[in-house]
Amino acid sequence: MGLFLGSGAWLIGTVMFTLTFQQLREANPGDKIPQFWGRPRHHPGRVYVYRTVALFFLMLSAYFWLESLGYWALGLSFIVAAIPAAVLNTRHNRRVQAHGGDG
Repeated sequence: MGLFLGSGAWLIGTVMFTLTFQQLREANPGDKIPQFWGRPRHHPGRVYVYRTVALFFLMLSAYFWLESLGYWALGLSFIVAAIPAAVLNTRHNRRVQAHGGDG
């Protein structure tokens, strides 16, 4: 049952984390968004709420996966959850660069 609940919590957390990058893309259509450190030019306040909820669900998934997968479940849940957001961010930055946007 723990794997099922953990997977559900991970899915919700991953979707919420990806939605934060979607919101940043919409707020910064012509500007690059920093991949790891930094802050985009326009940063909607609701992004913080989505990220907090996403972190809660990712921590919850690590808690449920802890018994089955061990302590590395914490790292696994965060690293794998960041992949869709990183892909969206990279695609956005490449599109901005190709159209001659903010470099």
